[in-house]
Amino acid sequence: MPIQINEEKVSLIHSSGSLVEASEPSAETANLPQHGIARVSTWKWLGINVDNDEELTARFGLTDAQVPENLHKEWPKKFELVFIVTLTADTLKNTLEVRNKGTEPFGFNALLHTYYSVLDISKVSIKGLNDITYIDKVNNFTRVQDVKDSITIDQETDRIYENVPRDEFLIDLGQPDGVGNFTLKKLNLKDTVIWNPWIGKARSMSDFGDEEYKNMVCVEPGTVTEYVKLEADKTWEGGQILKVQL
Repeated sequence: MPIQINEEKVSLIHSSGSLVEASEPSAETANLPQHGIARVSTWKWLGINVDNDEELTARFGLTDAQVPENLHKEWPKKFELVFIVTLTADTLKNTLEVRNKGTEPFGFNALLHTYYSVLDISKVSIKGLNDITYIDKVNNFTRVQDVKDSITIDQETDRIYENVPRDEFLIDLGQPDGVGNFTLKKLNLKDTVIWNPWIGKARSMSDFGDEEYKNMVCVEPGTVTEYVKLEADKTWEGGQILKVQL
């Protein structure tokens, strides 16, 4: 089965080279880690379902009781997360369910950190985000409207495309006949982050190789510019479907 699972981070590596990490929920406080509390918590393995010969589903769970004590003090909400991964021959579907188990509403952000392994970043293009306003985190959070037909990476890139009306994008890896290209369909996630650290930032990151920026790009669907408000005893669901051209 072409999937490897790192249960502590809920990282899933597809044989095509994509890596997904769930980092949710965050909170209305500056005292939590940058990517929220779910990414640094140990999730519980909930098992595998095989409903037919064509797909396999794995489930992971996280509750407030599993969050490290120092972080739970900063965000003492009662919640339950379920991360569902469905794998077929050419698709990888990720669904994140967030349930408010408390008696008061809370707000959260969600972002699926999808790292694509690419042969050559200079040949990669991302199509479907044209005419969308993005927040340029590299340039003092300036708001810019992207008028290009596709996004290419030739410098440090950290953009939040906000309120994206299109649900489906193409990640073109620049290979002959489109081999390995992905489509990404976001599900109930209104924003999209594009990230590549490039030369300087790659060298400054302790967990990132100096030359690795040449062989990766992040296209991350999420809801990050505004908090999702979740009422008590209610459930929110969002996710993505990745489909590779074989």
